[in-house]
Amino acid sequence: MISIKMGVLANKYMSLFLIVLLGMGLRSYGLFERPLWYDEVFSIYVSDPLHSLSTVFNLTVKDVHPPLYQVLLWLVHKVFGFGEHTGRVFSFVLGVAVIPSMYLLGRYFFNDYVGLLAALLTSVNFIFVAKAQEARSYSLLVFLVIWSFLTLSNMIDKRSLGAVITYTAVATMLVNTHYFGFLPVMTQFILLLYFSTRSGFDKKLFVSSLVAGLIILSSVAPIAYYIVQSLGRTGTWIPDLTADFVVEAFVIQFGDTCVAIVSVFFIMLGLGVLLRSEDKSDRLKILLLWYFLGFSVAYIRSVFFTTVLSFKNTIIFVPVLIVLVSYGFSLVRDSFSRWVLLIFFCVMSITYFVSGPDYSKLQVVQDLRSPLIKISNENPGWPIYGGEIYSYYLRILDLPIQVEPYEVLEAKIVAHTVSPCFYVLDERWWPDHQKHLDIELVERTSFENISLSVFRTKGGADCKLTRGAPLL
Repeated sequence: MISIKMGVLANKYMSLFLIVLLGMGLRSYGLFERPLWYDEVFSIYVSDPLHSLSTVFNLTVKDVHPPLYQVLLWLVHKVFGFGEHTGRVFSFVLGVAVIPSMYLLGRYFFNDYVGLLAALLTSVNFIFVAKAQEARSYSLLVFLVIWSFLTLSNMIDKRSLGAVITYTAVATMLVNTHYFGFLPVMTQFILLLYFSTRSGFDKKLFVSSLVAGLIILSSVAPIAYYIVQSLGRTGTWIPDLTADFVVEAFVIQFGDTCVAIVSVFFIMLGLGVLLRSEDKSDRLKILLLWYFLGFSVAYIRSVFFTTVLSFKNTIIFVPVLIVLVSYGFSLVRDSFSRWVLLIFFCVMSITYFVSGPDYSKLQVVQDLRSPLIKISNENPGWPIYGGEIYSYYLRILDLPIQVEPYEVLEAKIVAHTVSPCFYVLDERWWPDHQKHLDIELVERTSFENISLSVFRTKGGADCKLTRGAPLL
């Protein structure tokens, strides 16, 4: 009997190990090939190890983000070095850690088999893989969301001091990682209130919840001013929600449309069984409240007030969907049919990711690196004008090039002190260039959503490139 149990245990953990390897392989695919995207450049620059900790904090909270991720990235840079790839490796590690975490989540809500299925579907899930390749906070956010519900469930079940401390620590980190981390914590306190009062008043759980809430609230006191400012904002870079936002967000979360359709089928199958099952009603309440309450709050605020809900922010609800899909798969009694469907699901997910998916709905996709490398290789010594983001990227690339703002260029043209030849990065953000009759375009090179233009002053300058030694 003992040997049989050990064999089952070994088989379970070997399966999980292989699933994690699959997830590692997908998350490492093309990890270093593409240039940094706009938001990644900002994140890496903010966590420059040359910055003081107070500088990292101030730059982060002023940009409408809690500081924990940027502080952790700053520490990672301190230890492992500063550059394009360090931040991505940090997200990669966190993204891989999400896979066994989802196994634990599926096991808690249902059983070991559902846990393994949840880990497998997490390893190939498009939005999880995509965000595990970005130097942004989303992998940390998902990891903490999962563990906040795991530790919450442990706190409800055990009601011990250790369980309360663990949940409080995880939830504190969550609300200090991303403002969308407040949504699951809000859901969790409603659940704690429910479980404290549903069958008489549970004083111990209620007091524990109150203490945890006070500690979590006190942890955001240093950024309370910025939270209030953010709540009062009326303008945002996030586009207004379209009528089909919910459907489009669901498809983007799974990537491939066929995978999304299969997921809907198994979610409905799982929910159909759960809604008729009494012994799993508590688990179902947690999952439904996790998804529907948080999503509804963000959606209503976005529709009637300031838009805060974007496709990438919906990542905090994806663990619920994956657990429900996994439970639906586990209900297929015929093992051959179940494996055929699972293989189809995984193959379609992997194929979509490796075939060059469209990231434009998840990120500002721009090739900021290539024009800077081109300037470095040409090295004519001309002045360069562009947005502040290029100065950040130059610091990351450690290139001895200076980029001045468009406003400086405007002032020099008006004062007739501009260089006879100069570069302009992404001239669409220099809308006044056509009004200057004594300036003309010589050459424009286009990259992905970015341009590099050479301008000259009229009256003799030919601005021919004499290729010098690269600055790399």
